[in-house]
Amino acid sequence: MAFSRVDMEKTKPHDDPVIYSARGKICGIYRPSPQNFLQGTLLTDDGLKIPAQITNEVATQLRANRDFLKVAQVWKCYPRINPPLVQLAKLKSAAQTIQDLKRKGVNRFRIVGQVASIKDQEVTILIKRNEAPPKGEELTFTLTLVGSLPSEALGQFWKLNVLRQGWNWTIESATFVALSPEEFKKERAKRKRVLSFRVSQKEFDALLTYAQKRGKNQTQIIRALIRRLPTYEPDPPENK
Repeated sequence: MAFSRVDMEKTKPHDDPVIYSARGKICGIYRPSPQNFLQGTLLTDDGLKIPAQITNEVATQLRANRDFLKVAQVWKCYPRINPPLVQLAKLKSAAQTIQDLKRKGVNRFRIVGQVASIKDQEVTILIKRNEAPPKGEELTFTLTLVGSLPSEALGQFWKLNVLRQGWNWTIESATFVALSPEEFKKERAKRKRVLSFRVSQKEFDALLTYAQKRGKNQTQIIRALIRRLPTYEPDPPENK
C-alpha cells in the first residue's frame, strides 16, 4: 500500500520537519538463499555481492517468472551501508546497455535525513522511519557517505544526491532542507518576542496617517523607528 506525503505527515512517529528518504535504483541478479526466498544476494552489474532482501510482492513476481532470476534487472531499492544491505522493493526492468542504465538513474540515490556527523570526507546521515515499523524492526539507521558538508550542517536536515561507486556512496550534490531542532527552537523563540504598549487615540491616528503617506503599515513604521534607536549597552558597574 502506497502512502502519500500527506498521509506520512499525519502518521509519522516523529516530529521532525522532513519526510525521511533513502532510495534509488540498482542493477543486478538476485540470488535467493536456499533457506529463505525473501533473503539472498544481489550480484551487481559492477561485480559486487551485496546481501539483499525482497518484498512479498517482488517474490511473487520472481516465482511467476523464473527468467527474472537469470539476467540482471533494474531494481528500486532502499540501501543500508553499515553493514551493507539492499532492500529490493520493486522490479523495474531488465538491464540493457550502459547508456540505458545511466539514463534510468541506476546507482543514483536520493537521501533526506539529519546530519549526524561530519569528518574528513565522510558524512553520516541519520534516517528515521516515516511510519511505525513492525515489531522488532529498526526505527532509525545511519548511512555513511563519501564527501563533505559545511560544518554548520551538523544537526541540520539536508537532501543529498548520491552516486554508488562500488562500496563507496559519494555525495554529488546537497541541499539544505531545515534547521536542527535546537536552531529551530531558538528561531521560534525569537519570533515570539512581542512588544505591546498603549497609545492615545491621537497618537494612533498620527501613526496611521504617517504610515499611509509612505505606503506602509503601522508595524513597518514602528520597526523602522526602533531600528534607529542606539544599541543598548548596560551601564558599567559603579566602583565602590
